[in-house]
This record gives sequence, structure tokens and C-alpha cells, in this order.
Amino acid sequence: MTNLLKAEKTLNFPNNVSYKAKMSLDTIMQIETALGSSILKVANKLSSGDLTLSEIITVITLGIRAGGNDVKDNDVKKIVSEIGLVESIKVMGDLLALALNVDEDTEEKKSES
Repeated sequence: MTNLLKAEKTLNFPNNVSYKAKMSLDTIMQIETALGSSILKVANKLSSGDLTLSEIITVITLGIRAGGNDVKDNDVKKIVSEIGLVESIKVMGDLLALALNVDEDTEEKKSES
């Protein structure tokens, strides 16, 4: 479930584990500080396949923490290990799209109007 107005999304992982993630302005600022790069540059790195695993884990961890969950880097590393790199990149992409307020359904509805 995604709530664009609150920049929230529920992330569902294997073993019936799910977390609410939030990509508020504060979360975006924390990501930018942690990675030393703007959120737009992080998104560009994602699209060019230039992200490190550490960066992926950082974005997912900070997004999940902002959703009100007490997770550690090791918790997210375990999840990433279980779901694999490709799925982790997809999760990060979903979070970045939420941060940038990009939603395909929303874009389609605007173009139909």
C-alpha cells in the first residue's frame, strides 16, 4: 500500500516480514547526508547501475526507520541477502520514486485529463 501524500509505502519481504517505509523530507536529507550526494544524483546512479550495495542498504534502512521501525543495518543486510540484489534494487527504486513523488498511475491519470 502506498500513500503518496505522506510519502509512505509498505514493503513486503519474505517470511511474512513487512515494514512501513517513509520518504519524508527529513528522510531524504538523512540519505543525502549519509551518501554525500543529492537524492537526484542517487536516482541517476540507480538508473545507470552505478550504486554500491552499501548505498542500497543505507537507503532501505533509512526509509524503513523513518516509517517508525527500529531496524539496524544488519537487519536490512539479512533481508537483502534473502531477497537478492536485483529485488533490493527494485525496493530502493520504489523508495526513490516515492521520495521524488513519481508514480506511474498518477502520471497516467494526469495525461488522461
